[in-house]
Amino acid sequence: MTDPAPRRRRVSWLFAALAASLVANAFFIGAFATDVLRFSYAAKRPVSFELRWLEERLAPEDFAVVEGAVEGARPAAIAHFERLRALRNELGVLAAVPVPDRAAIDAKLGEIREEQRIMVGSLQATIVDALLGLPAAARAPLATPAPETDR
Repeated sequence: MTDPAPRRRRVSWLFAALAASLVANAFFIGAFATDVLRFSYAAKRPVSFELRWLEERLAPEDFAVVEGAVEGARPAAIAHFERLRALRNELGVLAAVPVPDRAAIDAKLGEIREEQRIMVGSLQATIVDALLGLPAAARAPLATPAPETDR
């Protein structure tokens, strides 16, 4: 008769290899999904902040109209965010030198604030223009205070 021990050893190696393969696949699939979700969320983040106050106060179809108008402004908002990122990188370089130039840093901060003002102003104008395009009855819920949340 043959000894059954070598057969069990082969089976346990197969299960170990299968388990290692599943773990590796799960890791790479999870990393890919996380990257895709992060990119998807990052693309919506610049403009979603300005829409949050409307979402619970407008009917879904009216909110969709406003959201559609904002979607049209998304490329401009993303361009503003890219400009802000570049300005912050420049600010980092100015702050990292051994003897920082406070006047140059203050000027860079002024550029950052101006870029933020332009970005938020154009986004808010887009939202208000879309709101004013809605019928008065659709805008009526905006007169009531927004519910307080712990966001």
